[in-house]
Amino acid sequence: MSGVLMRSRIFRLCQKELRETIRDRRTVMTLLIMPLLLYPLLSMALNRFLLTSGASPTNVFVIGVATQKEGELLRSFLDDPQSQPPSSIAESSGGGIAEFDIRLTENGDAVEALNANRCDVAVQIEFAETPHFTITSFRGDAGSQNARRVLVERLQWLRSNFAQQVAEVVASDYRPPAEVSVAEIGQQGEMPLLATIVPLVLVLMTITGAVYPAIDLTAGERERGTMESLMASPVPRFYVLFAKYIAVVIVALLTAMVNLLAMFTTLWLSGMLQFLTGDNAFPWIAVLQILGLLILFSGFFSALLLCLTSFAKSFKEAQAYLIPVMLLALAPGMLSLMPGVELSGPLAIAPLISIVLLARDLLAGAFNPVGALAAVLSTMGYAAAALAVASRLFGNDAVTRTSEQSIGSFFHRPQKVTPVPSVQSAALMLALLVPIYFMGSNGLMRFVQAFGDQVSMSAKFALNIMTLLLTFGLVPLVATWLGRHRYRTTFRLRMPPMFCFVGVVLIGFGAWALAHESFVVAKSFGIGGLSDERITEVLGQLAAIKQVPVGLLLLTFAVAPAVIEELCFRGFLFSSFSRVMSPVQTIVLTSVLFGLFHVLTGNALLIERFIPTTLLGLMLGWIAYRTGSVVPGMVMHFVHNGWLSLFGRYSEQFDFLGSAVDNQQAHLPWLWIVGFTAVGALGALIVWWSTRASDIVDRSAIHPQA
Repeated sequence: MSGVLMRSRIFRLCQKELRETIRDRRTVMTLLIMPLLLYPLLSMALNRFLLTSGASPTNVFVIGVATQKEGELLRSFLDDPQSQPPSSIAESSGGGIAEFDIRLTENGDAVEALNANRCDVAVQIEFAETPHFTITSFRGDAGSQNARRVLVERLQWLRSNFAQQVAEVVASDYRPPAEVSVAEIGQQGEMPLLATIVPLVLVLMTITGAVYPAIDLTAGERERGTMESLMASPVPRFYVLFAKYIAVVIVALLTAMVNLLAMFTTLWLSGMLQFLTGDNAFPWIAVLQILGLLILFSGFFSALLLCLTSFAKSFKEAQAYLIPVMLLALAPGMLSLMPGVELSGPLAIAPLISIVLLARDLLAGAFNPVGALAAVLSTMGYAAAALAVASRLFGNDAVTRTSEQSIGSFFHRPQKVTPVPSVQSAALMLALLVPIYFMGSNGLMRFVQAFGDQVSMSAKFALNIMTLLLTFGLVPLVATWLGRHRYRTTFRLRMPPMFCFVGVVLIGFGAWALAHESFVVAKSFGIGGLSDERITEVLGQLAAIKQVPVGLLLLTFAVAPAVIEELCFRGFLFSSFSRVMSPVQTIVLTSVLFGLFHVLTGNALLIERFIPTTLLGLMLGWIAYRTGSVVPGMVMHFVHNGWLSLFGRYSEQFDFLGSAVDNQQAHLPWLWIVGFTAVGALGALIVWWSTRASDIVDRSAIHPQA
């Protein structure tokens, strides 16, 4: 009942903060009035830019001629099929051919009409045995220069094709001096203008909508003297801040959505939407993608701004903090305008830069799934970390009453020792773990690709263990030391009943069949699945693994993952999340995180690993909950991974079992499934029976504050 009451209080807090924010006239101005004024002005400025840049939405150029005879001759030349560029040239320019609107000038002077901006280019023709064309453009006008270039090219194609026909008639053995064709390489073609402009607009829209509410709900309340009464309410400080965060996110989203609606409406009414999207149809898919990106942008910016404003003591001080942030936020937005910048490597986890590049690639219709997942996960981690920092600064006496402390005091280790880390500490740890893991796995992959022939398989295994230690091992350990948490309770290093180890060994053997079947079922639904190339690569790795000593094989794929990953997921994260979540929620969340980290590996997105790994995480989470310890999970994890490793290394010795051993794409025989499932169920029953008398102890381990 207490959980229901707490959620009700949080909901009422969110309503209160949002209602007070929406009532403010300055917020309404930002939300409604500014977009209605801004986008018509931007539309007119963009239209002027298009008129002077040579970029024509309709791709029609106006040509001025003095006489009808000149116009007829020019039209006959332009309509001649021999003046058309080859299909390969036309396709390289987007597949469209420029059109010309030939007009007679009023006073018979085409150059004067050009000077008066009544045409894009003027054409004068001297009629002789060979007509001579004089094409005049306006200096400094990009549109006029572009029209002249296209017109000259069309006439040159006509001359070239006519000359080649004459040469072939005169000399039967005539061969042209060269044959030319065009080709393109690379995955990314020419981007629509929408894909380059919208990321920058998203940055401006979301940060504009979040700035004022973030300042008003933190530094504003502190300046008005209402912070003390708010802190005295019977709700934890983090929940008060979370309610403010939700209010800021909603206001930022509403502001961005109103801006988005005003922008597309203005573009549609002005007739420039087709030019920006490159298509006649309304870009519904692009709009839905932008709405999804707005949630990501709003969540990130709201957390970042609240982190800064929670430290400020006044409205003016908060503004001083945020002005540099707003200016710096424009720099990543400009990356969407730069060619050659890809969502990969360090840029895939760089704050703000990653989601700007993700927005550009999504709207362009081509993106890297590995980089996209890394961008989303890292952005969520950064937002969680910013909220964790803000929750420690928000309502702090050092900020509320005095100005003697500096923001550097936040990084000091707390004086009080705590049994387990808080959710904020877990969020900070995850925020660090995502980029470190991504960089470590990608760095290892790049190293193996560059020096694979010079590095032995044993050395590669050693590097694998080192990467695991530096990510899932060192990061939680450093976070525990910095937070001054007890190692024994944080990593749940208590000894469970000895008989439960028999059960976890059986579960480890039986889990293999369930993991295999979940992989095959997921493949039948189109989720993941190994390609032929991937299968060949895996078979090659299995052949190389057979040359590695058994001890090193088990150390790399069984011992190291079992110990290090369990200390991280069923130790640090499990003990932290269980403070505020129910056992089921804790088990599910740690399992999903466990599955996601196994999907993102190096430069490959191994989607096929998510469902089997998450199911394994659910088993390990249940074992951790029942036993109140991380040790049985280590044993089960070791048995499962060790059994699979030995099975792969000595697969030839298991040939008598049939083809199901080698075929990773087919279902196991039903007798195998029943047998392994029975073994796993027996193990689960033993674990439950051996821990039934320690339920009270287990619950106190799950909720240390009790």
